[in-house]
Amino acid sequence: MDFETADFSGATEYFAGPGSAYWSDLAYVIGHLRLQPSGEDGMTGNPNFGPKATNRILTEQAALLGWEKIPVPDSPKAAFGLDWDAGRGAVLVEWQFSNYPFLWNNIIRSQVAVHRSLLLQGMDSVPQALVVVTKSGCPPASRSTLYFEQAKAQLGMAAEALDLDIAVRLVGLTIPAGCATVDADWNTYPGRTARKVPTSTPRDLDVTWSHRSRSGQPVAKIHVATADALPGL
Repeated sequence: MDFETADFSGATEYFAGPGSAYWSDLAYVIGHLRLQPSGEDGMTGNPNFGPKATNRILTEQAALLGWEKIPVPDSPKAAFGLDWDAGRGAVLVEWQFSNYPFLWNNIIRSQVAVHRSLLLQGMDSVPQALVVVTKSGCPPASRSTLYFEQAKAQLGMAAEALDLDIAVRLVGLTIPAGCATVDADWNTYPGRTARKVPTSTPRDLDVTWSHRSRSGQPVAKIHVATADALPGL
């Protein structure tokens, strides 16, 4: 997949300097489009961005480069959840494909870690940066998921007012603008709410484009020819 970035609270300078090696790792692993049949009314069977499969692939590939889940310390755990999706050195990472309130949970708990000078288990120092990976409004997805343009607008308005101590790089997964086909992995789940690792089949899928989008950007619709139907359709 392609991706775009937006930086807040000194992230551009940090990742061009002391955090450059960390960003090099993450830029390498951020990548392959994962699709699953949608379970939403009116969309059932349409190829759709697959958050569970994408999360799993990013976690596995990052782990190969030494990025591990970082536990939330006991004192803020009750308020902020169990862990960050990945971390290494001084950088925390979240694969953020759920709905938008979780964006602020991730940012606030990272800010708390910096403000309290917490040396988190698995990290080399107090966190200096947070990378939040989400998807753009371009690939088709569940209507409830956070998208890059929404997160960018929220952070743009709030970052200065919050006076964050942690650098934040927002990443939006997307597909090439105007492309006619996309190389994807088709994931088949046993049920809508299943969390079991899916079966996965590499496919080339057709893409058409519409200007109807919450993000104001062209939105892709991904198609499978009737003669080339996929499992779950």
